[in-house]
Amino acid sequence: MSDQPVLDEMTIKQALKSVHTMYIKQQITLLDALKAEYGTGVVEIVRETNSRDVCQTFRALAVQSGKNSIEDLVNVLWEPLRSKGYAFTMEAVDGGIQMNCTACPFASMYKALGGEEWGYALYCAADEDLARAFNPKVGFKREHTLMEGHQCCDHFYYYLD
Repeated sequence: MSDQPVLDEMTIKQALKSVHTMYIKQQITLLDALKAEYGTGVVEIVRETNSRDVCQTFRALAVQSGKNSIEDLVNVLWEPLRSKGYAFTMEAVDGGIQMNCTACPFASMYKALGGEEWGYALYCAADEDLARAFNPKVGFKREHTLMEGHQCCDHFYYYLD
């Protein structure tokens, strides 16, 4: 029998959040150092590398499921986020789906740690690319992001002509 106390679920979640925050802070420090040494091109390298990885994942999801409509993309990308602290609405408009996200844990964390530029490069910048990887006939528009300090992220997915 172990002398270790049994941790409740809330304690475990708090510990994981603390570790994740520490990891993000280290990530920001490392990326800032690389940018200081090698210039702003590092931001683009991070964005491109992340986008490539995200696109591989979403392309594979579409192929494996055999489903790649805009509705399928929203279900795969957005619906799992509800239980992770994201708040958003969706509405079918003008031949597409308008998403308005008003709470994003990543935006909150990166902003609190002063790493919005890296948060954008790692989490926001790939959105258009992943939509096209999921279905080359899907377009994406966005004018605002929480990461950049706006009131919401305004994702609009539509079919290309």
